[in-house]
Amino acid sequence: MHKMNKILTVIFIATFVINNVNGQNAYSPVPEEGIVNFVTSSTEIEPSKAKGSPYLNEEFVHGEVIVNEKVEEVGKMRYNAYRNEVEILDNLSKDSYYSLLKRAYIKVEIDGKLYRIYTYVDNDKSIKTSYFTELNEGPLKLLFKPEALLKQARTPSTSYEKYSPPTYVWNSSYYILDNRNKDSENHAVKVRLTKNNILDFTGSKKNEMKLYVKEKKLNLRKEQDVIAFLNYFNSL
Repeated sequence: MHKMNKILTVIFIATFVINNVNGQNAYSPVPEEGIVNFVTSSTEIEPSKAKGSPYLNEEFVHGEVIVNEKVEEVGKMRYNAYRNEVEILDNLSKDSYYSLLKRAYIKVEIDGKLYRIYTYVDNDKSIKTSYFTELNEGPLKLLFKPEALLKQARTPSTSYEKYSPPTYVWNSSYYILDNRNKDSENHAVKVRLTKNNILDFTGSKKNEMKLYVKEKKLNLRKEQDVIAFLNYFNSL
């Protein structure tokens, strides 16, 4: 009976699985016609040989997959900031996971934090896609991009040096998404949290917002103060 239940469960999961992993890098702002799959094929969980972790939360925690504003899947999930993907634990085997496809109409809430796909301008000026967390509502958004880089192992060249294992190094950053122009294709741009950098996004209201910063004694190097600043700006 247990074997039969396992087979039936696998068949059910298969309706949500896409075997082509390359599809993970695709970006579609609207649902493909007739799409029903939103995860890749399963991957076995293996112990990492690297130092550190690419996960905001190492353990799988409660999460919800939201497709077109409707909850389609509830389970244990975590975000891999190195691979830039959401991992969904296989509740049957417990030793493998599925990766959520990157689609603009699919978002996921993990442990109360919402992740969604946006396009952004990379350092080389190319347009890429990534998961971000939204830090405020409105046309001018502050986004947070959690990112982990893998520093390669270093083999000692002399007997006096020590071996350094591959190590995950965190390199997270902030972005601004300006959606005030609905007629253009808007991409998030990287921003360093400083007073001048944030004020530059306010256009004709820059002088007014300078006074607001002074009046409220905001420090635009701090995330919470930038959020308060943008919330007020979006209300004007």
